[in-house]
Amino acid sequence: LPKRWAELGTVYRYERSGTLHGLMRVRGFTQDDAHIFCLPEQLTDEIVGVLDLTESILSRFGFTEYQVMLSTRPDKSVGSDDIWDAATEALKGALERKGWDY
Repeated sequence: LPKRWAELGTVYRYERSGTLHGLMRVRGFTQDDAHIFCLPEQLTDEIVGVLDLTESILSRFGFTEYQVMLSTRPDKSVGSDDIWDAATEALKGALERKGWDY
């Protein structure tokens, strides 16, 4: 570990008549998807790697000013408090290592 997978998958869905609204409700689209499987102690490093990749892509397209927001556990959630707390701390640690305000 870590193992990293990414794919571009075409997704099709059928919407009832009258529900198609331009790009908001298309019948088919390509969706990028990625997953990282890692040990708990690797989590912050892996998140930093994803943030580095995101920053690189944004800057290549001229996006240099953006706002970063940290989303945490909602009121209705699945999973233990310990897992959520560990994930939140890993996200915070990665953002702090990058020096990004959130």
